[in-house]
Amino acid sequence: MSAIEYPAALETYWLTVAQAETRGGAPRDALHRLLPDIRRLADRFTVARPVDAAAGPYLRDTRACAAYSLFFAPQTHARIAHILAELPPFPETAQPLRVLDLGAGTGAASWALLDHLGRRPVALTAWDHSRPALRCLHDLFTELRNARWPDAILRTTCAPLEEFAPGADKYDVVLLHYVLNELAPDARRALLARAARALAPGGRLIVCEPLVHDAGDYLRELRAYALGDLKLHVLAPCPHEQACPLGEPCHDVRTWKISQALQILNSALHRDLRHLAFAFLALTNAAPAPAETLRARAVGSPSHAKGQTLCPACCADGQVHRLQLLHRDFDLAGRKTLRHLERGQVLRLASLSPLADSTLVRAAPAPDFT
Repeated sequence: MSAIEYPAALETYWLTVAQAETRGGAPRDALHRLLPDIRRLADRFTVARPVDAAAGPYLRDTRACAAYSLFFAPQTHARIAHILAELPPFPETAQPLRVLDLGAGTGAASWALLDHLGRRPVALTAWDHSRPALRCLHDLFTELRNARWPDAILRTTCAPLEEFAPGADKYDVVLLHYVLNELAPDARRALLARAARALAPGGRLIVCEPLVHDAGDYLRELRAYALGDLKLHVLAPCPHEQACPLGEPCHDVRTWKISQALQILNSALHRDLRHLAFAFLALTNAAPAPAETLRARAVGSPSHAKGQTLCPACCADGQVHRLQLLHRDFDLAGRKTLRHLERGQVLRLASLSPLADSTLVRAAPAPDFT
C-alpha cells in the first residue's frame, strides 16, 4: 500500500483560514504566527494531557479551529483512510448513505470518509458541542463540495454528546474518532450503546482511539461489551470474535506522508510524526459474510532473514502465532509487501501449517495477498 497523502485542497483551505485569522502574508508567515496556538493544542493531547480532557473547550473560535486542523486534521484523515481501506465495500443502499459523525470537530474524519466514497451520494450529519467548529466544518464543506463531494449533503447539530439519543433517524455509518478517550468509563459504554442503537440494519460503527497507555486497555473492554451486550460483530481489526489474546492494547503503527504545512510546523514543534499509532474497532450489527481467505493481523515487528520473514500475527483461530513467510511463495509484489510490513497490516493467507518448531506456523499467501 502506498503512503497515504493528505489532500492538498484541504490543507490549502486551512492555510487560507490561518492567513485570514493571523493577518499573515505568505502561508509560512501565518503558520509562524499560529505556532503558539498549535503548540498549546498539540501539548494538550500529548505531553500536557489534562486529567479531564473534556473539561475545557479547545475549539473556542475560528483561530483555534485553524490551529487544530493544521496540526491534527492530516493525521485524522490518514488514520480514517487506513481503516476504510481495510474494510469491505459499504453495502449498496436505495437512498444516500446516511453518516453520523459524533464529536465531529472540524470534520477531518468525515472528509476522509467522503473522499473514500467518491461520487456515492451521502447524507452527512455532523454532531459536536463546539459551535465554532461546526461553523468551520460547514464553511469548508460549502467551499469544497462542488469540486470534491458534489453528491453529499450536510446537516449539523450543536449539542453535547450526552444529549445524543437515537430516535427514528438511523444511520448506515457512525463515526467516533478520538472521542471515547475523553469520557469516563461509564460514559464510554453509554455512548457506544447509543451509537449502536442508531445504526440501520447492516450499519457500521467505526471507532478510532489514541494509544494512551495510562488510560488502560479500555478498547479491549469496549470490544467485549460490544460483542456480548450489544450483539455487534467485528469487521476489523480482529480476524476473529474470541477474547483478545494480546497482552497489550491492540494497535496499529502505520506510515504516512506528512503534509507540507505539518512538516513546516514540526520543524519548530519537533514531534515524532513519522508513524501513526492508534487503536480502532469497526463493528456491524449484521453477521459478516464468511471470509474467502484466512486473515491474520500483524501485531508486532517482523524480522527478516535470508529467504523468509517472521512475524507475530493474530489469527482466525483466536491465537497469536509467529508466522513463517517464505519469500519463494510470494510474487514480486508480495515480497515487496513483506519488506515493508507494518504493525496492524492484514495478511490474506491460503493456509497455516504447524511446523516442527512449535514456536512457528508456516503461512502460505492467498492469491490476493497484496
